[in-house]
Amino acid sequence: MSANHKKFTKYAAAMLCLFILAACGSQKPRDSEGDSAAGNPNIADQPAELTIYDSSGNKLEWIMDNYGSKLKEKFPKYTITIIPQENSRSLENLIASGGNADIITSSTGSIVFDMQMQSDISDLIAKYKYDLSKLEPTTVEIQKKLANGGVYGLPAWTTTGVLFYNKDIFDRFGVSYPKDGMTWDELYEIAKKTTRKDSDVQYRGLSMAFEHIMMLNQFGAAHIDFTTNKSLFTADNFKQAFENLTRFYQIPGNGMPGNKFFFVNEQDPFYKNKTIAMFLTLHGAGRTYKDMVNWDTVSLPVFKEKPDIGSQSYPNFFFMSKTSRNRDAAFQVLTYLTSNEFQEFVVRNGYIPILKDQSLSQQIGADIPEYKGKNIKAALPKTFAQPTIKTKYQSIANAETSAALNAVMAGTDVNTALREAGERVDKKIAEQSGGK
Repeated sequence: MSANHKKFTKYAAAMLCLFILAACGSQKPRDSEGDSAAGNPNIADQPAELTIYDSSGNKLEWIMDNYGSKLKEKFPKYTITIIPQENSRSLENLIASGGNADIITSSTGSIVFDMQMQSDISDLIAKYKYDLSKLEPTTVEIQKKLANGGVYGLPAWTTTGVLFYNKDIFDRFGVSYPKDGMTWDELYEIAKKTTRKDSDVQYRGLSMAFEHIMMLNQFGAAHIDFTTNKSLFTADNFKQAFENLTRFYQIPGNGMPGNKFFFVNEQDPFYKNKTIAMFLTLHGAGRTYKDMVNWDTVSLPVFKEKPDIGSQSYPNFFFMSKTSRNRDAAFQVLTYLTSNEFQEFVVRNGYIPILKDQSLSQQIGADIPEYKGKNIKAALPKTFAQPTIKTKYQSIANAETSAALNAVMAGTDVNTALREAGERVDKKIAEQSGGK
């Protein structure tokens, strides 16, 4: 048996374990918006086979709950196979084994570009008269930058950075709760007030998902130049964003354990040990915390000179693959994901809509029990910050951003820490790209 045949046999066996959205049942009426967005409703009435590769790392059960079941319901004539990513080489193995992917999900698109599977859908947008202007502008801007003026995919939902806080700690210390619209300087003062030792327990005022908050920074500072693939760590706006966050770790008693950044050491004490008063992270974290801690949220703090600029949007895109064997049918799926019907569904499940008309945002988290009575709408900023492009080397940049933070906490000055971290980013990118 040849090596290729063995690969294909292994892949075929694995596919038996995958959930297939089979074409079944009577067709339900299509909503008028879905028809107009698609331009030709007959496309959805014709049988088609589609494969979606989901790179989120989530289990199939999560995928089905978040969009798979809705696609089955909306497209009963389609047979849609969803393949969850199991490891970094899953997509590569799928293609090498003779498999196919019509649609690939990704927040950054890095997996799509790594495999050179991007495909401009501008022709389909024109063919079906799809209106890009209905989408939140920064999501379109990201795609335009990625595709050099074209469009590789459409967003399905987005997330942002917010501030979670533990009400019990604030009540214990008699400190007023944080508020929507407060500045970073105001947050800094609150962090100092809630960093204290009480009954031999050290409480930290603020911890954060440092890498995510840096990625979604309000200065629109990118880690890597999208054109040159060179580090931007020494740019003025990157330094401003970095210093704004690192100062919180320099509050006496609020430092990272061992002066090293580890995400679990930043998050777990917030909702497990309950020794951290506030935690900056992505807004969906409440689904993890549930009722383990008496939490609520407020919007990401703002800068005094930019009072309306909040977090960057961090959309989840559905990219059209160049290997798609049925681009028209795949496009129907992409356009449905941006329809009012689907957007209401994801919003009620706790996500932020990707439509310019944000009226649906009033329903954020309506179907999530643990969100009842919480200020979940704080996740939606007045204005999204200028979006940055996350290149396929973002994970390298994130790791070196944390390394720069560690260096500063060990006594290195900020300029040196960022310069050295940027040099390491450039070296690693050069090694990974073969010097290209």
